[in-house]
Amino acid sequence: MGITKKAADAYTLFKKVKKIRTYEKLVKESIDEDTRSGALMKLGIRAMLDIAGKAIGTSLTSHPYFTYHKVHLEALAQALNASSNFDKAEDALNRAIRSADASASLRKTMDEYGHRKNGLKFTYTVFISGSLLMLRDSATNPQAARDIRDAGQTTESLQATINDNIYEWRALWCDLYLDSVQLLGMAEVEFRATQAAMQKFDEKMKALSTGGNMGKIAGYRVQEDREWQEYDRMTQPGSGSVQAVEDPVGYALSQVNEIEELSQALGEGCEAAMSDEAYKPDVILHRMHDL
Repeated sequence: MGITKKAADAYTLFKKVKKIRTYEKLVKESIDEDTRSGALMKLGIRAMLDIAGKAIGTSLTSHPYFTYHKVHLEALAQALNASSNFDKAEDALNRAIRSADASASLRKTMDEYGHRKNGLKFTYTVFISGSLLMLRDSATNPQAARDIRDAGQTTESLQATINDNIYEWRALWCDLYLDSVQLLGMAEVEFRATQAAMQKFDEKMKALSTGGNMGKIAGYRVQEDREWQEYDRMTQPGSGSVQAVEDPVGYALSQVNEIEELSQALGEGCEAAMSDEAYKPDVILHRMHDL
Protein backbone atom coordinates (compact mmCIF):
# COMPACT_ATOMS: atom_id res chain seq x y z
CA MET A 1 0.00 0.00 0.00
CA GLY A 2 0.95 3.64 0.15
CA ILE A 3 -0.62 6.64 1.75
CA THR A 4 -0.94 10.19 0.46
CA LYS A 5 -1.38 13.36 2.47
CA LYS A 6 -4.91 13.57 1.11
CA ALA A 7 -5.71 10.14 2.51
CA ALA A 8 -4.15 11.01 5.85
CA ASP A 9 -6.19 14.22 5.97
CA ALA A 10 -9.36 12.28 5.18
CA TYR A 11 -8.56 9.86 7.99
CA THR A 12 -8.06 12.75 10.42
CA LEU A 13 -11.35 14.29 9.28
CA PHE A 14 -13.42 11.16 9.78
CA LYS A 15 -11.70 10.22 13.02
CA LYS A 16 -13.40 13.26 14.57
CA VAL A 17 -16.95 12.15 13.81
CA LYS A 18 -19.05 9.33 15.19
CA LYS A 19 -21.30 8.78 12.20
CA ILE A 20 -19.23 8.92 9.04
CA ARG A 21 -22.21 8.53 6.76
CA THR A 22 -23.80 11.76 7.99
CA TYR A 23 -21.56 13.50 5.45
CA GLU A 24 -23.77 12.38 2.56
CA LYS A 25 -26.82 13.76 4.36
CA LEU A 26 -25.07 17.06 5.05
CA VAL A 27 -24.15 17.50 1.40
CA LYS A 28 -27.63 16.78 0.11
CA GLU A 29 -29.38 18.92 2.71
CA SER A 30 -27.08 21.91 2.28
CA ILE A 31 -27.53 21.97 -1.48
CA ASP A 32 -31.24 21.20 -1.41
CA GLU A 33 -32.08 23.75 1.28
CA ASP A 34 -30.37 26.64 -0.46
CA THR A 35 -31.32 25.94 -4.06
CA ARG A 36 -34.91 24.73 -4.00
CA SER A 37 -37.52 26.58 -6.05
CA GLY A 38 -35.01 27.77 -8.60
CA ALA A 39 -33.03 29.85 -6.12
CA LEU A 40 -29.88 28.70 -7.90
CA MET A 41 -30.10 31.78 -10.12
CA LYS A 42 -30.03 34.05 -7.06
CA LEU A 43 -27.50 32.11 -5.05
CA GLY A 44 -24.99 31.39 -7.78
CA ILE A 45 -23.02 28.24 -8.56
CA ARG A 46 -19.92 29.32 -6.64
CA ALA A 47 -21.84 30.01 -3.43
CA MET A 48 -23.59 26.65 -3.68
CA LEU A 49 -20.27 24.85 -4.03
CA ASP A 50 -18.98 26.74 -1.00
CA ILE A 51 -22.00 25.73 1.07
CA ALA A 52 -21.56 22.07 0.18
CA GLY A 53 -17.84 22.34 0.89
CA LYS A 54 -18.44 23.74 4.35
CA ALA A 55 -20.90 20.96 5.10
CA ILE A 56 -18.37 18.20 4.39
CA GLY A 57 -15.34 20.02 5.75
CA THR A 58 -13.43 20.16 2.48
CA SER A 59 -13.84 22.16 -0.72
CA LEU A 60 -15.54 20.51 -3.67
CA THR A 61 -13.10 22.40 -5.87
CA SER A 62 -10.40 19.98 -4.70
CA HIS A 63 -12.13 17.14 -6.51
CA PRO A 64 -10.21 16.15 -9.67
CA TYR A 65 -13.31 16.48 -11.81
CA PHE A 66 -14.12 20.01 -10.68
CA THR A 67 -11.78 21.61 -13.23
CA TYR A 68 -13.75 19.97 -16.03
CA HIS A 69 -17.06 21.27 -14.69
CA LYS A 70 -15.97 24.74 -13.56
CA VAL A 71 -16.20 26.45 -16.97
CA HIS A 72 -19.46 24.71 -17.78
CA LEU A 73 -21.07 25.71 -14.48
CA GLU A 74 -20.01 29.35 -14.76
CA ALA A 75 -21.35 29.55 -18.31
CA LEU A 76 -24.59 28.02 -17.13
CA ALA A 77 -24.98 30.62 -14.39
CA GLN A 78 -24.56 33.39 -16.95
CA ALA A 79 -27.06 31.82 -19.33
CA LEU A 80 -29.69 31.42 -16.62
CA ASN A 81 -29.52 35.12 -15.87
CA ALA A 82 -30.25 36.11 -19.49
CA SER A 83 -33.40 38.20 -19.85
CA SER A 84 -34.53 37.61 -23.42
CA ASN A 85 -37.59 35.36 -23.66
CA PHE A 86 -37.40 34.89 -27.40
CA ASP A 87 -33.88 33.86 -28.30
CA LYS A 88 -32.87 32.15 -25.04
CA ALA A 89 -35.46 29.34 -24.88
CA GLU A 90 -33.33 26.97 -26.94
CA ASP A 91 -30.19 28.04 -25.10
CA ALA A 92 -31.78 27.26 -21.72
CA LEU A 93 -32.81 23.81 -22.97
CA ASN A 94 -29.31 23.12 -24.27
CA ARG A 95 -27.83 24.20 -20.96
CA ALA A 96 -30.15 21.79 -19.16
CA ILE A 97 -29.13 18.97 -21.50
CA ARG A 98 -25.44 19.74 -20.96
CA SER A 99 -25.90 19.66 -17.20
CA ALA A 100 -27.71 16.34 -17.48
CA ASP A 101 -24.86 15.00 -19.63
CA ALA A 102 -22.34 16.36 -17.14
CA SER A 103 -24.04 14.46 -14.33
CA ALA A 104 -23.63 11.29 -16.39
CA SER A 105 -19.91 11.98 -16.86
CA LEU A 106 -19.60 12.22 -13.08
CA ARG A 107 -21.37 8.90 -12.66
CA LYS A 108 -18.78 7.19 -14.88
CA THR A 109 -16.23 7.86 -12.14
CA MET A 110 -18.04 5.20 -10.11
CA ASP A 111 -16.17 2.49 -12.02
CA GLU A 112 -12.87 3.81 -10.70
CA TYR A 113 -14.25 3.97 -7.17
CA GLY A 114 -15.49 0.40 -7.49
CA HIS A 115 -11.97 -0.76 -8.41
CA ARG A 116 -10.51 1.11 -5.44
CA LYS A 117 -13.07 -0.44 -3.12
CA ASN A 118 -12.32 -3.95 -4.37
CA GLY A 119 -8.60 -3.28 -4.00
CA LEU A 120 -9.07 -2.36 -0.34
CA LYS A 121 -11.10 -5.48 0.30
CA PHE A 122 -8.40 -7.58 -1.40
CA THR A 123 -5.64 -5.91 0.63
CA TYR A 124 -7.34 -6.76 3.89
CA THR A 125 -8.19 -10.33 2.85
CA VAL A 126 -4.73 -11.23 1.56
CA PHE A 127 -2.37 -9.24 3.75
CA ILE A 128 -3.90 -7.85 6.92
CA SER A 129 -6.23 -10.67 7.97
CA GLY A 130 -3.51 -13.32 7.70
CA SER A 131 -1.15 -11.35 9.94
CA LEU A 132 -3.90 -10.77 12.50
CA LEU A 133 -4.80 -14.45 12.61
CA MET A 134 -1.15 -15.46 12.89
CA LEU A 135 -0.62 -13.04 15.76
CA ARG A 136 -3.77 -14.24 17.50
CA ASP A 137 -2.80 -17.90 17.19
CA SER A 138 0.81 -17.42 18.22
CA ALA A 139 -0.09 -17.58 21.92
CA THR A 140 -1.52 -21.10 21.63
CA ASN A 141 -0.15 -22.48 18.35
CA PRO A 142 3.61 -23.21 18.26
CA GLN A 143 3.60 -23.33 14.47
CA ALA A 144 2.21 -19.81 14.25
CA ALA A 145 4.89 -18.61 16.67
CA ARG A 146 7.58 -20.27 14.52
CA ASP A 147 6.16 -18.70 11.36
CA ILE A 148 6.48 -15.29 12.98
CA ARG A 149 10.09 -15.93 13.95
CA ASP A 150 10.91 -17.36 10.49
CA ALA A 151 9.61 -14.13 8.98
CA GLY A 152 12.15 -12.22 11.08
CA GLN A 153 9.47 -10.79 13.33
CA THR A 154 8.54 -10.84 16.99
CA THR A 155 4.98 -10.61 18.22
CA GLU A 156 5.67 -6.98 19.15
CA SER A 157 7.13 -6.04 15.77
CA LEU A 158 4.35 -7.88 13.94
CA GLN A 159 1.76 -6.00 16.00
CA ALA A 160 3.44 -2.70 15.07
CA THR A 161 3.46 -3.68 11.40
CA ILE A 162 -0.22 -4.61 11.57
CA ASN A 163 -1.04 -1.30 13.23
CA ASP A 164 0.74 0.58 10.43
CA ASN A 165 -1.02 -1.42 7.74
CA ILE A 166 -4.44 -0.92 9.31
CA TYR A 167 -3.78 2.81 9.63
CA GLU A 168 -2.96 3.03 5.92
CA TRP A 169 -5.94 0.84 5.02
CA ARG A 170 -8.28 2.99 7.07
CA ALA A 171 -6.89 6.18 5.60
CA LEU A 172 -7.41 4.89 2.06
CA TRP A 173 -11.00 3.95 2.92
CA CYS A 174 -11.57 7.47 4.26
CA ASP A 175 -10.00 8.95 1.13
CA LEU A 176 -12.24 6.87 -1.11
CA TYR A 177 -15.41 7.71 0.79
CA LEU A 178 -14.57 11.40 0.89
CA ASP A 179 -14.02 11.37 -2.89
CA SER A 180 -17.43 9.75 -3.34
CA VAL A 181 -19.13 12.37 -1.14
CA GLN A 182 -17.48 15.16 -3.12
CA LEU A 183 -18.63 13.47 -6.32
CA LEU A 184 -22.15 13.29 -4.93
CA GLY A 185 -21.98 16.98 -4.07
CA MET A 186 -20.94 17.87 -7.61
CA ALA A 187 -23.66 15.64 -9.08
CA GLU A 188 -26.21 17.38 -6.84
CA VAL A 189 -24.98 20.75 -8.13
CA GLU A 190 -25.40 19.54 -11.72
CA PHE A 191 -28.87 18.24 -10.89
CA ARG A 192 -29.92 21.59 -9.38
CA ALA A 193 -28.38 23.37 -12.37
CA THR A 194 -30.45 21.17 -14.68
CA GLN A 195 -33.59 21.97 -12.69
CA ALA A 196 -32.91 25.69 -12.84
CA ALA A 197 -32.18 25.61 -16.57
CA MET A 198 -35.39 23.68 -17.29
CA GLN A 199 -37.34 26.13 -15.14
CA LYS A 200 -35.95 28.95 -17.27
CA PHE A 201 -36.75 26.97 -20.43
CA ASP A 202 -40.36 26.43 -19.34
CA GLU A 203 -40.73 30.13 -18.51
CA LYS A 204 -39.43 31.16 -21.93
CA MET A 205 -41.59 28.61 -23.77
CA LYS A 206 -44.65 29.88 -21.89
CA ALA A 207 -43.77 33.44 -22.88
CA LEU A 208 -43.41 32.37 -26.51
CA SER A 209 -46.76 30.55 -26.50
CA THR A 210 -48.53 33.72 -25.37
CA GLY A 211 -46.61 36.01 -27.69
CA GLY A 212 -48.82 35.77 -30.74
CA ASN A 213 -48.25 33.82 -33.96
CA MET A 214 -44.56 34.70 -34.21
CA GLY A 215 -43.97 33.54 -30.66
CA LYS A 216 -45.81 30.27 -31.30
CA ILE A 217 -43.79 29.66 -34.46
CA ALA A 218 -40.57 30.21 -32.51
CA GLY A 219 -41.80 27.81 -29.83
CA TYR A 220 -42.54 25.14 -32.45
CA ARG A 221 -39.03 25.56 -33.85
CA VAL A 222 -37.47 25.08 -30.43
CA GLN A 223 -39.49 21.89 -29.94
CA GLU A 224 -38.57 20.69 -33.42
CA ASP A 225 -34.88 21.24 -32.70
CA ARG A 226 -35.28 19.28 -29.49
CA GLU A 227 -36.78 16.35 -31.39
CA TRP A 228 -33.89 16.45 -33.86
CA GLN A 229 -31.46 16.26 -30.95
CA GLU A 230 -33.29 13.17 -29.72
CA TYR A 231 -33.09 11.63 -33.19
CA ASP A 232 -29.37 12.39 -33.50
CA ARG A 233 -28.68 10.67 -30.21
CA MET A 234 -30.74 7.65 -31.19
CA THR A 235 -28.87 7.24 -34.48
CA GLN A 236 -25.35 8.22 -33.42
CA PRO A 237 -23.82 5.85 -30.85
CA GLY A 238 -21.76 7.64 -28.23
CA SER A 239 -23.46 11.00 -28.74
CA GLY A 240 -25.20 10.87 -25.36
CA SER A 241 -28.38 9.60 -23.78
CA VAL A 242 -31.73 10.29 -25.44
CA GLN A 243 -33.23 10.66 -21.96
CA ALA A 244 -30.95 13.65 -21.30
CA VAL A 245 -32.87 15.45 -24.05
CA GLU A 246 -36.32 14.00 -23.38
CA ASP A 247 -36.20 14.55 -19.62
CA PRO A 248 -33.01 16.34 -18.50
CA VAL A 249 -34.11 16.66 -14.86
CA GLY A 250 -35.14 13.02 -14.53
CA TYR A 251 -31.93 11.87 -16.21
CA ALA A 252 -29.73 14.00 -13.95
CA LEU A 253 -31.60 12.75 -10.90
CA SER A 254 -31.01 9.13 -11.91
CA GLN A 255 -27.26 9.82 -12.04
CA VAL A 256 -27.39 11.38 -8.56
CA ASN A 257 -29.24 8.35 -7.22
CA GLU A 258 -26.65 5.93 -8.59
CA ILE A 259 -23.77 7.94 -7.15
CA GLU A 260 -25.55 8.20 -3.82
CA GLU A 261 -26.11 4.44 -3.69
CA LEU A 262 -22.41 3.80 -4.24
CA SER A 263 -21.42 6.48 -1.74
CA GLN A 264 -23.65 4.90 0.88
CA ALA A 265 -21.93 1.54 0.36
CA LEU A 266 -18.51 3.18 0.61
CA GLY A 267 -19.68 4.94 3.76
CA GLU A 268 -20.55 1.59 5.28
CA GLY A 269 -17.11 0.28 4.36
CA CYS A 270 -15.39 3.34 5.79
CA GLU A 271 -17.40 3.14 8.99
CA ALA A 272 -16.48 -0.53 9.38
CA ALA A 273 -12.81 0.17 8.69
CA MET A 274 -12.75 2.89 11.34
CA SER A 275 -14.32 0.64 13.97
CA ASP A 276 -12.63 -1.81 16.34
CA GLU A 277 -13.80 -4.56 14.01
CA ALA A 278 -10.83 -3.77 11.78
CA TYR A 279 -8.82 -5.98 14.16
CA LYS A 280 -11.36 -8.82 13.90
CA PRO A 281 -10.92 -10.50 10.49
CA ASP A 282 -13.93 -12.80 10.70
CA VAL A 283 -16.24 -9.93 11.61
CA ILE A 284 -14.91 -7.31 9.20
CA LEU A 285 -14.76 -9.64 6.21
CA HIS A 286 -18.36 -10.70 6.79
CA ARG A 287 -19.43 -7.07 7.14
CA MET A 288 -17.73 -6.04 3.91
CA HIS A 289 -18.69 -9.11 1.91
CA ASP A 290 -21.60 -7.52 0.05
CA LEU A 291 -20.20 -4.01 -0.32
